[in-house]
Amino acid sequence: MRVWFLAGALVCLTAAAQKPCSQASVYMPCEIDFDLSGEDATKHSNPYESVNLHAEFRSPEFKTYLVHAFWRGGRRLTIRFTPTEAGQWTYRITSNLPAFDGQQGNFSASGAPPPAAFIRRANVHHWQYTEARKPHLYMGADDQPGTPVSAWSARKFTHLAVRVLPEGAFSEPGRPDPEWFEKLDARAYEIHSAGITVDLLLARTPAELAAAAPSPAQRERLARYLTARYAAFNSTWQLVEEWESHPGARELLKEFGSAIKNMDPYGHPISTRARDSASFLGRDGWMDHVIYGPDRDDLIAVEHQSNTVPQVALIDGTLPPDEFRKRLWNAVMSGAYPSMKGSAGPGSPNARTMEAWFQFMSGRVRYWDTQPYFDVEGGRAIALPGLRTEDYDLPATEYIVYIEKPGPVKVTTRKHTYDIYWVNPSTGEARKEKKDWKGELYEASPPDSSRDWVLHLSRDGRKEGMLRSYKFESWPVPVQEPERSPQKAPFELSKPAMGEAVSAGVPTQFEITLKRQTGGTRRMTYVLTGEIVQDGEGARYLASGSAGVFTVDPALMKSESGALAVRLAVLNAAGKLYLLDYVFTVKRTGKSQ
Repeated sequence: MRVWFLAGALVCLTAAAQKPCSQASVYMPCEIDFDLSGEDATKHSNPYESVNLHAEFRSPEFKTYLVHAFWRGGRRLTIRFTPTEAGQWTYRITSNLPAFDGQQGNFSASGAPPPAAFIRRANVHHWQYTEARKPHLYMGADDQPGTPVSAWSARKFTHLAVRVLPEGAFSEPGRPDPEWFEKLDARAYEIHSAGITVDLLLARTPAELAAAAPSPAQRERLARYLTARYAAFNSTWQLVEEWESHPGARELLKEFGSAIKNMDPYGHPISTRARDSASFLGRDGWMDHVIYGPDRDDLIAVEHQSNTVPQVALIDGTLPPDEFRKRLWNAVMSGAYPSMKGSAGPGSPNARTMEAWFQFMSGRVRYWDTQPYFDVEGGRAIALPGLRTEDYDLPATEYIVYIEKPGPVKVTTRKHTYDIYWVNPSTGEARKEKKDWKGELYEASPPDSSRDWVLHLSRDGRKEGMLRSYKFESWPVPVQEPERSPQKAPFELSKPAMGEAVSAGVPTQFEITLKRQTGGTRRMTYVLTGEIVQDGEGARYLASGSAGVFTVDPALMKSESGALAVRLAVLNAAGKLYLLDYVFTVKRTGKSQ
């Protein structure tokens, strides 16, 4: 799938707006061009492969950025740089072209940082802009053919994904197509200029990524080329659409992701999309946030309790509006930020649902402090519930409860006075109760039972004072140490039985049974993942729920048989996380051994 296409006339207009560094503005890309002489062009018939040229930029505050040049087509090379401070910058060129090696220069960057500068992780599971520590509300979509960026901006989207390496982006592994990348430059600049983050989605599969750069040397060169060309934009890196079903994907993505992480002078966030979850690649050290495939709320929920990175949930934009809205709100209640995946444009009903969510979260919620909250019945919640320990006594601020199936809801709160709102998640319209409420257990039913609802208990007066600043890490984020003792777990994996052989490619029945009833077992979230450890492909999502079937992908097996390490992750009604490990024999075929 090519994520977007742009007409040539607009390309020329937008590309022309990228100024030389002699006219630089803070947080806007500027360029320094280099033209090869006839002699150098003869020696370097393919500058993409053979020319090395980079600049070391020094800021007014003496920060240093190493930025590589990229081949622009013909004899032209370009360094694209974004100054992050106003004032006088200096730079020095290093190159294997003697005509440029050792050259020095300077320029002045003007203006104040815009409200939407680069983004980075913050407060464990959230985001902020690099300037003024302003929180960033992540809401993404896949850019669509011919759609004005202004249409996305009007719907409040803060991220747009563009495909970097569609078919034809490289006429051969060692030569990028200049015309395609000029179009991509123009779209990236247009998105950046609108204050929207560009999600650089490199390829559809690991195989497509490898086709553009088959050897380690070519992959290093491609990573250098892409970071040189696109790191100057407010961006994130997303390596592939899906990786789980491809043998060798883990090592390829580790190699490529590590190269981008090392070469990006600004340290933009990096991850990959996934069929299920990118979290299984987290141990390799190159990712700093996790992206989940559609309909993986259970997996998001259990991993949120033990991970320390932001989560992004992809939601299928082609779903019917009611189903899309429920997936959106459940993903958020699990702890993730939403991104609309696929061909839905900004005029679609689902884009309007996203806008309603954004308006509610940005206008009414201290969202960068919220975490999933479990002292609730009849719905799912996120909250800033306060915290009282020996070191902290932080008051509660708000509780947001999503009620998918209308009925009575109970929310345990800290004893304060709250303003009560009922919110229509389709439109974002809120009804405020005439009287505020004070207590420790709020019980009510939605205004009607015809639809889903959002209940918002808010200490408006308290928040008004807090919202005067964007203080991050204002309370210790609860990251659990999971319970790993089978003896302390009130459940067990009863099927398949220990010692039973599992056949790759063949559905295997599983069943999880409760050993005893507790207060927490009234609501249980079960997720199974598995890994063939000796084959090094990493873990995979298998299934969720208390019973069903899972199938081990035979493409992950390098040998005829091995050990399948299965992890059962369970989140109970009180938010307690259990992790239990089991080992089974796995074989390539369904034949008995």
